[in-house]
Amino acid sequence: MAHSPGRTPGSIAVHLPRDVVLCTGDAVAGVGRVMQGVFNTGHTHPRSSFRRLAALSPAVACFGAPVTVGTAAVLRAAAG
Repeated sequence: MAHSPGRTPGSIAVHLPRDVVLCTGDAVAGVGRVMQGVFNTGHTHPRSSFRRLAALSPAVACFGAPVTVGTAAVLRAAAG
């Protein structure tokens, strides 16, 4: 688990390194385009959480519809 404060201070993400899977909670959102969670804009903690999650280089990211192709690059690009 990774502490990933976003909309709420106690938010977490679940990282399964052996399976290269990341469940992001509401830190990440997107349908057709990956972005910072829509309820997390305008705050500094969510942006740094997003960057830390992107740095984990997952093969699959789960948030709504999972990202399963080029996941690490998609998250890094969206994290800025």
